[in-house]
Amino acid sequence: LRVSVAARPLSLLQPTSARQLPHCRRAASSAAPAAAASLEELLQQHRIAPSAPLAADALGRLPSRLAFLQGLGVPDAAVAAVVRRNPSVLSTEPQALSPGLDYLLSLGVADLGGSVRRAPDLLGCSVRRDLGLKVAILQSLGVRDIARYLSRNPRLVSIDVERQMRPAVELLSSIPELEVGRVLEQLPTVGLNAEAIAPRIEYYRSLGVPRLGRFLSRHPPLLAYSLEANVQPKVAWLKEQGFGDVPTLLSRNPSLLSMPVEASLAPKLALLLGPLGRQIGDIEHFPRILNYSVEHLTLRHDFLAAAGKAGAHGLTRTYRSSPHTFATKLAKRSLDEFEAFVARRASTRGPHRRAADAFLARYEGEGAKDDQRRAAVAAARSRLDGLLEAARSRLD
Repeated sequence: LRVSVAARPLSLLQPTSARQLPHCRRAASSAAPAAAASLEELLQQHRIAPSAPLAADALGRLPSRLAFLQGLGVPDAAVAAVVRRNPSVLSTEPQALSPGLDYLLSLGVADLGGSVRRAPDLLGCSVRRDLGLKVAILQSLGVRDIARYLSRNPRLVSIDVERQMRPAVELLSSIPELEVGRVLEQLPTVGLNAEAIAPRIEYYRSLGVPRLGRFLSRHPPLLAYSLEANVQPKVAWLKEQGFGDVPTLLSRNPSLLSMPVEASLAPKLALLLGPLGRQIGDIEHFPRILNYSVEHLTLRHDFLAAAGKAGAHGLTRTYRSSPHTFATKLAKRSLDEFEAFVARRASTRGPHRRAADAFLARYEGEGAKDDQRRAAVAAARSRLDGLLEAARSRLD
């Protein structure tokens, strides 16, 4: 995991040394009993144990530290947990706590409060020697959307590079054809837990899934599914239905293991083998047929049946053809006839969304999300600048 941080345009900030809080001295508390009582009330108000390590002059600074956390967006109910897991936030100036937050904003992470709540060590962390190094490692492995990764797993800051990252990365990298970056992007937490993913990798290998790396890369959640409660029962069910080569079936459609049997796989299989007149071999040839909805399967079959072409074409051509090809080449009808058929069906079963419309809606939705994220980052930046300015004013 030797990665040159300087080789990447990360805009890394200067490291901040970790600070440990001295414990309150009994002499200080006995010299000012009224202040201690007020301090205790303030701690209790935020559900912070009075025994937490605090500097002798903590009373004067405590309100501003708590206000800083709340200003970041840390919920009141979570303040105590943040302080308990990182007591230095009560004695360290906000300017010394902010490099990690600045770095998150530079990467496009807007939810500072949520990130701090889940990973209090972000406050006061060294960017160049810690968080920035880990980000550089992830980028070198192929993780592209670092902002999304850190939003889902801000606890990266607490992960040890040698004891946790290295074993997981070496395990994943040892599998031919496996796209490590893609797996880590989709499994930001589990992907760096070698103890969690190793048994799953071994199971799929022992099952005999061909091209294991490609299999896992196509559907990374396979490394998070429960073997006992999910994967093994589905493998057994597929064998019971008559599928001869289940490992190859899964390699061609890994998402089968994400589908519930009773609510999805069983009804589709019954439809295909029953009214649609298909065979197990047809499904083994095109296992992605089980990804389509029952409504879609029925719609195209019924249109072909009305045209006298039921069963005349294989599953792949029937269900992967564009509407135009399906109507004019397979059913020997016009596209207008097929669209009218779809419209009539929609009047009784709900609207049918065309694939092109779904793609455009998804594309526009992603653009809107990007705009929202940029606006959220700008707002978070403004809020952090305001908090730091207020802290500087108090020091002056």
